[in-house]
Amino acid sequence: MTVITDYLDQAPAEAQPHLRATYALLKQLLPDAEERISYGMPTFWQQHNLVHFMANKHHMGFYPTAEPLVDLADEIGDFKHSKGAIQFPYDQPLPTALIKKLVASRLAHHEPVTRITRPDEPVPAHIQQLLTAKQLTAVFEARPKYQRNDYLRWIRQAKREETREKRLQQMIAELTVGNLYMKMEWHTKSK
Repeated sequence: MTVITDYLDQAPAEAQPHLRATYALLKQLLPDAEERISYGMPTFWQQHNLVHFMANKHHMGFYPTAEPLVDLADEIGDFKHSKGAIQFPYDQPLPTALIKKLVASRLAHHEPVTRITRPDEPVPAHIQQLLTAKQLTAVFEARPKYQRNDYLRWIRQAKREETREKRLQQMIAELTVGNLYMKMEWHTKSK
């Protein structure tokens, strides 16, 4: 069972043939993609959404984004479509050849996401001394990099000394409590 098969099991009977055939086809065409429900629709995801599909009253909606529909405009024929979606009526055979081409076009336009890595924000000596005095150095270092950087940048960017001190005290209090980050509840991920 997957989130998509759960969705398919709950779909109306008239939608089942198109949905199940599309799901099987997408599993073949996108073997490395993760299966999700996104925007309430079965989705194949690989660093971002690749394609969605869903049951409607009289048709299955297929959402490959805009570029594939532009690329294959001459092959869409009489299928109703919009900027990023195309409709496949249940009373017509599923156009698997067209779906394959739409997916191939989508993959051709799919650019892998490159993560921007930001350098570590340096810990000023007075903050390091305070962390050491409060025995919070290990707690601070155990926080995710983004939190450490956010705290330090947030403190550094305050224009007034009293604001910097107030922010520093908030960071210390949140580290002491352990389950807060920027006044929001936060918990470490369990492994």
